[in-house]
Parts: sequence; C-alpha cells; structure tokens
Amino acid sequence: MLTHYLRVALRNFRRNRLYSLINIGCLAIGLATVMTILLYILHEHSYDRWHTNANRIFVTFTRTAYGSEYWTNPDLSYPVGPAGKAASPAIESFVRMRMAFDGVDLQNPASPETRFRETTRFFYADSNFFRFFSFRLLRGNPDAVLGRPFTVVLTQSAAKKYFGNTDPVGKTLTLDKKYVLEVTGVAADMPSNTSIEFDMISSLATMRAIDRYKPYLADQQWEGGTFHTWMLLRQPSDTARVARELSRQGLTAAGLYKKSDVPFGEVESHQFWLSPLPDFHLKFYGGSGPPYQDAFTWVASLILLLALVNYMSLSTARSAMRAREVGVRKVIGAGSGMIAGQFYTESAVYAVLAFGAGSLLFLCFRPWFCNLMKLPIDASFLVTPPVIGAFVTLLVLVILVAGSYPSVLLSSFRPVMVLYGRLSRHRNGERIRKGFLVFQFSLSMALMTCAFVIGKQLYYIRHTEIGIARENIVMFPFAGTMEHYVSYQEEVAALPGIRQVATARYKLFTGGSTVELVQFPGKPAAEMMWFTTVDSNFIPLLGLKWKEKPDPSATSYDRRHIFLNETAADAFRWHGRATGNQFKFGDQFVAVSGVLKDFNFNSLQSAIVPLGVQVTRRIEDEWEDGIDGVLYAKVGLHVNIPALMEAVRRVYTRHDARTPFQFTFLDEQFDSQYKSEDRLAGLMDIFTTITIIISCLGLFALATFAAQQRVKEIGIRKVMGASVASISALLSRDFLRPILLSVLIASPLAWWVMHRWLDNFAYRTPISWWIFPSTAAGLLLIAQLTVLFRTIKAAQANPTVNLRSE
Repeated sequence: MLTHYLRVALRNFRRNRLYSLINIGCLAIGLATVMTILLYILHEHSYDRWHTNANRIFVTFTRTAYGSEYWTNPDLSYPVGPAGKAASPAIESFVRMRMAFDGVDLQNPASPETRFRETTRFFYADSNFFRFFSFRLLRGNPDAVLGRPFTVVLTQSAAKKYFGNTDPVGKTLTLDKKYVLEVTGVAADMPSNTSIEFDMISSLATMRAIDRYKPYLADQQWEGGTFHTWMLLRQPSDTARVARELSRQGLTAAGLYKKSDVPFGEVESHQFWLSPLPDFHLKFYGGSGPPYQDAFTWVASLILLLALVNYMSLSTARSAMRAREVGVRKVIGAGSGMIAGQFYTESAVYAVLAFGAGSLLFLCFRPWFCNLMKLPIDASFLVTPPVIGAFVTLLVLVILVAGSYPSVLLSSFRPVMVLYGRLSRHRNGERIRKGFLVFQFSLSMALMTCAFVIGKQLYYIRHTEIGIARENIVMFPFAGTMEHYVSYQEEVAALPGIRQVATARYKLFTGGSTVELVQFPGKPAAEMMWFTTVDSNFIPLLGLKWKEKPDPSATSYDRRHIFLNETAADAFRWHGRATGNQFKFGDQFVAVSGVLKDFNFNSLQSAIVPLGVQVTRRIEDEWEDGIDGVLYAKVGLHVNIPALMEAVRRVYTRHDARTPFQFTFLDEQFDSQYKSEDRLAGLMDIFTTITIIISCLGLFALATFAAQQRVKEIGIRKVMGASVASISALLSRDFLRPILLSVLIASPLAWWVMHRWLDNFAYRTPISWWIFPSTAAGLLLIAQLTVLFRTIKAAQANPTVNLRSE
C-alpha cells in the first residue's frame, strides 16, 4: 500500500511540476531559515554545558554596595576559594583563574624574533584546572601540567604561534625577559561554545614566585579582587547554603558586619551568591545578541508557520482538481482513513524533498550568517545530538502539520456531491485559503514595517547631533609599557598631517570611565558620578561647547577643580551659576571650574548621566611611565591615511616595542556601539525578503489555480467582448481584498512592536504616520505585479481552445 501511495505522489508531482516546485521551494526556503535561526539559538544555549560536571559548577559573585547602587562582580580575592571550601562541606572543589590583564612579555629563546605581549588570553590558574573543567589536553597529564611553578599549557594555536609545527612540550618561553616557563602540555583550541577562553594557562604557583603579584595574593578583603572563582558543589541545590556560609566567612575575615569605610554612611556588604556555569554566557558574559534571541525565536516560528500555511493553502486550492479522484476512490470502496493516508504520504514526500533542499540552502548560507552574526560556530557543532535531534524534530513536525489539514479536508469529500459537480458550491475552503493569505501578508507587512523603522532609527543615531566633532579624529591607545609618553606625544604631534593632539584616560564610546561618590541634594544616599581625566587640549579638539566658560585667570587644572556637564550641574540645583561652587567628590572637596554643554559620551541607548572632567595642564603630571591612556589626534583633510598611520606606528614602536600598536577612528568607534542593531537590521531585511518571496510564490500559485478553475468563464467573457484589462482586474480583485485586510491587521501590530523596541533608546526617531501607507503601497505593488503576471497570461488565452475542452 505504501508503495502505491508513493507511486501516486510521484505521478502527481510530474503532472503538476510548477505547483510542486513552488510548494517544495517555499517550504524549503522556510525550513532553511528556521534551521539557521535554530542553530544560532541552540549554540547560544549550549555554552559550557559540555563540561562533565556542568550542572554542579557555579560561578561565584559578590554583590557590593557603592552609594545607592549595587555592583555584581565575579572578581574575588585570592583566599575566597580555599577558605570557602574549608568552611563549607557542600563545596567539593574549587578553581581560581586570573587574567594577565596587566600584560606579560613572552619570547621563544630559540627564536628571539618570536616575541609577543599577551594580555586577554594569558591566565594563571590552580593546578586542578584541567581536572575541574573538561578542556581536552592533547599532550600532558591533567594532574601534573600545572603542578609546579613556571609551567604553562598552550593551546594548539598558541603552540603554532610560538613554535611553528614543532612539538612544544619540554621547550621553554621567557616571561618578562626574566623568568623561564616550561611548556608542559598542549590543549585543543577552544570550542566555539565556551565562555572560558584562553590561549595559555600558567600555574598559580608561578604567580606566587613573581614579586609583582604578591600584593594580589596577600589581599585578604573578600569584596573585590582579580580572581574568577568557580565552585564544584556536591549537590546543585546547595547554592543558597554555600552563599550564606561564604558571606559569613567574608564578614569574619573583615572583622565587621557593616562596611563603614565608605562615605555617606554604612551599607550592607559581603553578600555572595552563586550562578550555574551554563548561565554565565547569556546572563553575564554578554552572548552574541541576547536582546534579540526572543525576537529570532518568534521570527523562526512565524516563518515556519508561514511556510506550512502556504503549503496547506496550495494543497487545498487544488482540492477541486483532486475531488473526482477522491470520489471515484470512495465509490470503489476506499475509506476516509485510506485516502487520508494517501495524502499524508504525499505530504511526507514533499516535506522530505523540501527538507533536503532546505538543508542544502542552510549549509550554503550558514557561513554567511555566522559571519554576519560574528558567531564562530564550529562545524562539529552541527553533528551534536541537540542539533540533530532538533532538526529531526523539525522534519517530523513539518510532516505531521503539513499533511494534516489537506488530508482531513480531501478525505471528507462526499462522493455524491463530487460526482454530481456540486463541490464548487461550498465556499468554506475558499474562506480558509483567504484566511491563510491574510496571515501570510500580515506577517510580510509587519516585517516590512519593522525593517523600515529599524533602518530609520539607525540612520537617526548615526546622523543626530551628539555634541562632539568626531570626524577625522583617531584614537591611539597606549599601555603602561609606554616609555616616555610625553616624548611620544610630541613626536606624533610633529608629524605632517596631524593638526592637533590630546590625551585622555579612556576611549570614548566604550563605556570606559571612573566613578566617584557624590551627594546630590534631595537624594537620601550618595550616588555615583562618572568622571575622566584629560589634558587641556581635549576639550577644544573634540569641539565641546561651554555653558559656563571657565575664568582664564583662575586655577582650574588640578585635582581640587573639576568641570561638570549640564546634567551634573543641574543635579546639584545650585542657584545661579554652578562655577565656583564646591561639593564632596569621593573623600575630598572640589570646586567647579566650568560647565560643559551636554554631549553623548556613550551609546544613544542611554540618557546622558552626570559627568565630571578633571583637566591637567602639564601632561607629565598625570601620564608618567607605567600609566595607560589614549592619545587623540585630529587629522587634516586630504591626508594619506595609510602613510600617516605607518608613520605613527614607527614612532610608537620606538617608545613601546612590547604592546601591539592599535588605532581606531572616533566615528567608527561611535558606529561600533550599534553592531547589534546593525545585525538586527540586516537580518530583518533578509527575513522580510524571505516572507515576501514565500507569500508571493504562494499568491502566484493560487492565482494560477484560480485562473484554471475559471478558464471557461474567462473564455465566455472574452467572446462577449471583455478586454484583457477588465478580465485581469476581475481576477486580481479577489486577491487584493485579503491583502488590504492584512495591511489593517499588521499596521497596529508593527507599531506596538517597534514602539517597544524604540523604548530601548533614550534618543529615538518618531514612528511617523507615513511609514504605514508607504509600506502598504510597496506590499500592494509587489502583490499586484505577482497576480497580474499570471492573470494577464490567462486573459490572453485563446477562448476557443478553452471552450471546446470538453
């Protein structure tokens, strides 16, 4: 019986190639989109779950009060791990890990030119690191690789970087021109779904043997530190108990129950809590796009539903053409179950073909999607059980849903009505198809409107006035390894093409700043105020404007004076001018030397916050050797940028040969704040295009079948003198009415969704009324062209051929 059903399905495919290809193609496009989004979602939720004890490993945090705010911090001090294990029997093991954020110099002594400065990918860790976690060691014993001082484990990439293709185990690296590290193991490169990323792991025993790290190891204050600490609990349910014990031990270690060494009163402190390791990526590490995971899930579900609705719509549209077949089968004894089984089999064949075609599309476009999302998803992740299981579930779901309604509808036909030709009088199927059409184009309309608003908002934030002249300004960060910074600045300023230079502590638009506690009037507790340190060239270089210009005869360039932005000055509610007033800034009083007009120094998603700017006239007073910062340079017009950057690089390497040279244009840094929104806009354009393609292909097929069903009517109208235009308008009218209804349904829905999305921005573009009629006109034009392409062809057919068909 199954063989017979398959034969009938393939025969039907050959007889209706256009219909079959459209049906399979639409379903394949939808499935490829869903598989791509599904891969992204599964990958984001798979982080760190591959560790053997992932369900029992917890990241340890402190919740520290600072004024009226609380900071959640995973950076703990050195004694927290061992003291916690000693105090709580619920802790089976722990591991500490510290990034070499202050930088280390590494050199291969056998190849002196192979020398690099490592920061974010070099770590120190406890000796049980490779037993605690499930990182794969290619060479070395997990119990011994970090058991001694001055040992290091390299990843495959790091080993190749320093030793080429030779075996690095047993060889040495020179650390900071002074210490010798022995390579004791090689680890596999990090999988793409890990929140713990490293290239090199050295033992904590190495830290204990280096003098400059001793202050970090001697720190006994539990609140804050430089070590990430993971706890392996005996039972996952012991988190609250362990957190209470850690808090109690922290208070004991500090010798107090209230923290009283902060300004403006005592606040609770030493609060610990534990978070599961698999949650760290999405909740704390950042993820690649957590704000949009829910949106992508909804889009994937809607596109899958769209593809299935389109399939069912096209299947039921052909019900009249299959009705006689059903009637004859029922007359000769076939039951409804057998007929339903036949159509389910046919749907399964189509679904499998569509799934195969969709899988090919998915594999072709996966690298492009990963590049757009900045997701380095390993190819091996595609064959993991969660991915395979999700894709198989998707196929089964499509087979079950796609064949359900057509098989039930077709198997319910009464043979008497079919064979007497009365089926056409029942309009329930037509209403359902129009309902499907309304859903398809409602989704298309909503996505088109959302894509338009997102693009409008991105244009707005890139072209709105932020109070900073950010064009032609380059930022050159420098590390504490810079020697004789003042000389470096002077040499860069003397280069042809450099018009002006300035120095600041941080790069703009990166969130970098320092905070201090201040007491605003009317506030019950102290609040944080951001501040930064700059030189006297910084304000004119960026074109910042004054609301209250400082008195040139006054002393304004020391730590006892500060400039405020308008928001900070307004928060103090001084009567008259703010300049000259004093307030407590941290643990000292400072005088206001001037007020700057507000400018956006962070993303436009956030409102401008109170900011203080301390200005130093003598750069050598603040930027002595060993202090990092950023050199800002204003570049002249019509300058050869590559040649200028190379000239700056040569100057830089003369003063710092250890830290790599970097530069960023200020306007590019500003744009980079909206990478997530850029990705969303690109994906929305793609999703909108996909939904329009699926909807229009379905509309084209429906128009084709409508023309086939009314072929005699068209012939009679032509014989009676009807024009091609009038016949085309007649056929098009039945399809344009549901599309107009789609516009009315989708417009308020899209407005609500975009209104919610724009609430994420403190500065946003309005949702103008003209967006909706413009989008609707575009959608109607696309639909009209789709329908006319088919209806004009039907209207131009020779009526004599159609009228003598029987």
